Amino acid sequence: MSRISKYIHPQWALAHRKPGVELRFINNRYYLYACKGVYDPISKKSKKITGKLLGTITEKDGFVESEKRLLVGKASKGLILDASTLSVREFGFVAFLNEYNILISQKLKEFFPEHYQIIIYMAYCRFLYASPIKNFALHIAKSMLSIDDNTIYTDKKFSEVYRAIGRNPEAITSYLKSFVKSNDHILVDLTNVFSASTNMRFAKEGYNADMVFDKQFNLLYIYSAQLVQPVFYKILSGNIKDVRGFKISLQEAGIKDAIVIADKGFYSKENVSFLKKEAINFIIPLQRDSKLIDYSKLNKRENQYFKFQERYIWHYSYQTEDMTIYLFKDEKLEVQEQKDYLDRIVSLPEKYNQEGFQRKIDVFGTIAMASDVPNQDAKTIYCSYKSRNQIEVMFDGFKNILHADKTYMQNEDALEGYMLVNHVVLQWYYIIYNILKKNEQISKYSVMDLVTHLKEIKKVRINELWHTEPIIKASIVMLNKMKISIT
Repeated sequence: MSRISKYIHPQWALAHRKPGVELRFINNRYYLYACKGVYDPISKKSKKITGKLLGTITEKDGFVESEKRLLVGKASKGLILDASTLSVREFGFVAFLNEYNILISQKLKEFFPEHYQIIIYMAYCRFLYASPIKNFALHIAKSMLSIDDNTIYTDKKFSEVYRAIGRNPEAITSYLKSFVKSNDHILVDLTNVFSASTNMRFAKEGYNADMVFDKQFNLLYIYSAQLVQPVFYKILSGNIKDVRGFKISLQEAGIKDAIVIADKGFYSKENVSFLKKEAINFIIPLQRDSKLIDYSKLNKRENQYFKFQERYIWHYSYQTEDMTIYLFKDEKLEVQEQKDYLDRIVSLPEKYNQEGFQRKIDVFGTIAMASDVPNQDAKTIYCSYKSRNQIEVMFDGFKNILHADKTYMQNEDALEGYMLVNHVVLQWYYIIYNILKKNEQISKYSVMDLVTHLKEIKKVRINELWHTEPIIKASIVMLNKMKISIT
């Protein structure tokens, strides 16, 4: 009985099954479709053809005609008289924000009581459309986000709000600090943003990894590995890349009891001295030519290993005066780096040769880290460092999704406001990212896949009544997998 029970429909649903209709049970809901029999000359039998959706069936309400059929029926009866009452607005992402943006909205209202709503408007335009200011009013007017807002918005209004936000750095800092947690693993990194401004003190002729010397400013970000989201940022002059910017950022964020996981370019005696003075623990990778590394200590007969993402990592650790040096060797990476070097001997013999290969034989596949985190084993240190990929993914999103790798802002206050709006977008980005991760959908869908589907869910107003347009099957499948309900 248990094997066929799922095909036995309740009587309240069967009561609506009549000639010319088909009852379907989809995603725990009952639907009624039109159907008809058509003669198939090949099989010489009648074949059922399923037609349009008629509506849904619930135990409480019985048959509920689909909104689309209702609209068609009204139109045929001449009930839709005034074309000016027709309006279509984006609804899907707005519904998502109503459910998942509560905390961010509350904090924006707390720290920016005059501008919190327009900050959300601007973040909406930046996230869904990577929009410049000139198109903000259009996108807002086409969204259910502003359904009860009769304000007339202009480019000038948005620019004024950017500057007003930027003139209140205390509110920006307080908002950012409200997301910082104690005893966290934090990732710190720096990226450059090109600037077309000739007036701002932040815009300096610096250089980046591509050795581009255009005017730019640096954006230092602090990312929480515990929360899996960015929590703090600081705009720095384009010619500042050392501990000065890092020090003031940690002090402004109020971070005193975290573990800093930095990148290879961060290690220096000055930086380590600062962290120790502030009692901040750290995990910092070392350049391969660092004098702190003793490669001779890697010996598989004596070393231990652990498994990380289907790879075996050999490791050895030893104490220096005030920290521990962890030396790791990834055999798969070792083979790849050896192959790359040998290939270069063939393609670039003027720079690479067999003698150089022999000098590096012990270095291939290794990574060394300096840390003063107490009571941590080598695997924990290694896994903590590998989490740095999260902040690199964040910067990719910042530049590729927001197209924020260059700005034309000519005013420092406006730049500060613009960066806060972009930060809110990143917070939304990671809300979706964590939903994907929690529901094990991160390998199938991207954050922007969900955004694309959500913004295609519309509401249409006819004779002052709003109706949700039918949602396509692919969107329903995606939303169900992520356990997101659009109401």
